[in-house]
Amino acid sequence: MKNKLSDCRLNRRTFLASMALTGASLYLPSLGTARATPGSGGMDIPLCIFSKHLQWLDYEDMARAAAKLGFDGVALTVRPGGHVEPERAESDLPKAVEMVRKAGIDVFMLTTGITDPSDPSTEKILKTASGLGIGYYRLGYMRYDQDKDILAQLEEFRPKMKVLAEMNEHYKIFGGNHNHTENYVGGSVWDTGELLKGLNPQWIGFQFDTGNAIREGAEGTWKTNARYAAARTKMLAVKTDAVWQSQEWQSGNLNRSATLPIMTPQHFGWFFKMVHDQRITGPLSVHYEFPGLGGAEKGTKKLKGISEEALFSVISKNLNILRELISLKSGDVD
Repeated sequence: MKNKLSDCRLNRRTFLASMALTGASLYLPSLGTARATPGSGGMDIPLCIFSKHLQWLDYEDMARAAAKLGFDGVALTVRPGGHVEPERAESDLPKAVEMVRKAGIDVFMLTTGITDPSDPSTEKILKTASGLGIGYYRLGYMRYDQDKDILAQLEEFRPKMKVLAEMNEHYKIFGGNHNHTENYVGGSVWDTGELLKGLNPQWIGFQFDTGNAIREGAEGTWKTNARYAAARTKMLAVKTDAVWQSQEWQSGNLNRSATLPIMTPQHFGWFFKMVHDQRITGPLSVHYEFPGLGGAEKGTKKLKGISEEALFSVISKNLNILRELISLKSGDVD
């Protein structure tokens, strides 16, 4: 299959070399990127920018930027420090969604801090999101206490997940637990699977993050984890980050300021074939979390050390690369 990234079949080294960061040249108002309909690459998956990276912009400018950059929609942060503060969900979430839709795209999912169904903001967020026609949200983080038994802690979390699943069903919205790295429930994937036993997969499951999966599971285990989670996965996340500790990284030819997806073409070919085969069509949240983005990688409220032009250039370039990689199928790369 011939594609835009190469004249014939891609190989790892030429692919990596092609991704080196270039100087900024695409200022937002002149980008002119035509927004592809969800399903570019033959897959009905809306690509959404994680609004954490645009938290230095108000609702209107955030929406305009996401649309101009070519995203299908926004994964809107509704959590402490996010675009919408949880306690203001009833008043502010409709305003943010209105601005996004006015820009010609949509809010396909929320990124929340929800872990406790008894928290007063939980039902406010779910009810408001449901009323606005938002079908997906990402749960917040549950931390392990490393001085306590892991399985015993999962049993403590289980009742909350059960009630959240029931609330999700009531409000007709899917909640996905994110397989975050480090000391969080879900980083190992199997632990989320334990919490989900007996719960309706239509309303609660995974938001599967390929970058975190590879960081936690390296070359082989992450694929096993992806297959394990697939039946309960309705949402996805991809990090446009430096590649997994590769020879190119270690040799010094590339560095963490390079605009490289965490996954190689081989990874993408395998993963998105599986996504296609499993008919996973929920939103994909695109994350930009490598250094050098003026704090946008950390959800800053004010950019420092980088111009808007340079940041938008990096985001746009990575999005175009991502669309090409999603279109790959196993066997299209060497």
